Amino acid sequence: MKKVLEKMIRLARLKLPEEEMNRLTKKTEHVLEYIERLKELNTDDIEPTSHAIEVVNAFREDAATPFSNPKKIVEIAPKSFENLFEVPRVIDEG
Repeated sequence: MKKVLEKMIRLARLKLPEEEMNRLTKKTEHVLEYIERLKELNTDDIEPTSHAIEVVNAFREDAATPFSNPKKIVEIAPKSFENLFEVPRVIDEG
């Protein structure tokens, strides 16, 4: 396990002290042992889920609302042109 972690750390261009490397090796081995124990469980009658508890979408409906003073908000923008925000180009046309 230590060799695999050393390779991953080298590929990530990280430098860890030997003490930290030993700690990380032990933690990783512990996690892998736990995964092996979980593999022993019979989950045939358990339906797959993506969350441990039911998750409800908390997003609100997207609705446009008028702004009472559009000129003021354009004034505080870093750059503007004819009452519009001016932003850097993000798509290259070339």
